This record gives sequence, C-alpha cells and structure tokens, in this order.
Amino acid sequence: MAIRKLQEVGGGSTGVTIPKDDLVLEEVLDKDGQLDGDYHAHVNYEGEGEWTLKLIEFDTDE
Repeated sequence: MAIRKLQEVGGGSTGVTIPKDDLVLEEVLDKDGQLDGDYHAHVNYEGEGEWTLKLIEFDTDE
C-alpha cells in the first residue's frame, strides 16, 4: 500500500498522486513513463474516509 500526502492543487481543490508503478500495470503510461491516451478518473466518496477511483479512457480518434 502506498501512502500519499494530500496536496493543494489550486482552485479550492486537493489532490493525491497515483504511483507510476500502478499506472504501468494498468498500461496508462508508455515506455517513457508518459501518459499514453486521454484518461479521466471518476472519484466517488464512499464515506468514513474512503474514496474509490475508476479510470476512464476517452477515445480521441472519434
């Protein structure tokens, strides 16, 4: 389990980073460690300090 610090990201929002190793496992990053596609994330507050995150890929070729 990776422990990440919450960070101010501006605009009244707070963010947290996703470990690159996990993004490689999901094939979100290319061989150079750069994002390979147009991704968004659906974040859902589950309650009691728990959130879920679901990765969503948008097809930019349409």
